[in-house]
Amino acid sequence: MKIKSLLNRFPFGSGIAVLFFSLALLPFSCVEEPVINNPVEEPPPYAALEKQTREENDWRAVFTWDQYIQLMTVLTDKKFLVLPLNEMRKTYDSTVVVVGLRHDIDFHPFKALEMADIEKRFFFRATYFVLATAEYYGTITNKAALRRPEMDYVYKELFSKGAEIGIHNDLLTLMIIYKCDPLIFTLDEISHYASLGIPVYGTAAHGSQIPRDLLVSNYEMFSDFAARDSVTYNGQKYPVGKISLKDCGLEYEAYHISFYHYYSDSGGKWNDTNGFDGVLDKLRSSKPGDRIQILAHPEWWGRKKS
Repeated sequence: MKIKSLLNRFPFGSGIAVLFFSLALLPFSCVEEPVINNPVEEPPPYAALEKQTREENDWRAVFTWDQYIQLMTVLTDKKFLVLPLNEMRKTYDSTVVVVGLRHDIDFHPFKALEMADIEKRFFFRATYFVLATAEYYGTITNKAALRRPEMDYVYKELFSKGAEIGIHNDLLTLMIIYKCDPLIFTLDEISHYASLGIPVYGTAAHGSQIPRDLLVSNYEMFSDFAARDSVTYNGQKYPVGKISLKDCGLEYEAYHISFYHYYSDSGGKWNDTNGFDGVLDKLRSSKPGDRIQILAHPEWWGRKKS
């Protein structure tokens, strides 16, 4: 039946006529939808630094990510309560094993991002201590830090994944080699993180070459923990213990919070005589009421399977 004859059967103003006429013209009025390509994902601002860091340091890894997942899986047992250090130090619960999860970023912040992603999958949060004397941080010039601006994105990304950010204290090196004032430098660091919306509560002493040579820990820069009032390096005397955590706006030092057991992969080797498997066994045999600090350095993780 022709369209014209059909329209003559209905008053043109009727709803049926209008509907029919619209449907009849539909094939001729359709416009093909444009094809929209997905936008190309821009590389992160730190892409060049990440490439350089990975080329220089990825080879150092001795543990696989599968092993880190294994560690996280052990900690999912309901007897564990896993916390960043600032929360762990204030949490006392005899019904669970309280675990403080800590990472010192000595030279690979991009492995830290991978580590934080794994932790997020397990709904864990940890503390990441950033080292001002590390190459990734920037350079020390005129007694102050010239920071890499691209690293701000890394700190904010870590923080957005639920991480606590802290200061990996290398104040002896900063004072002796770079002539920095320990108090001014620390306050400036905390101020910089605050400008990024990141609060800083704690610090962890870094075992760099200078304190090793002096047989002194970096935490002795704080009067809270100092066992002496000065150190001598290359014939020159330097003061220690002249500032407190409170002076710097800090609340804790990682080695001086309450814990009964300490498992660390420093130097790429666990401090348990049976290595990684020994740490897992110790965790499995832990009892409610135990307090454990675990230190895993991101640079030792992510080894390719052989």
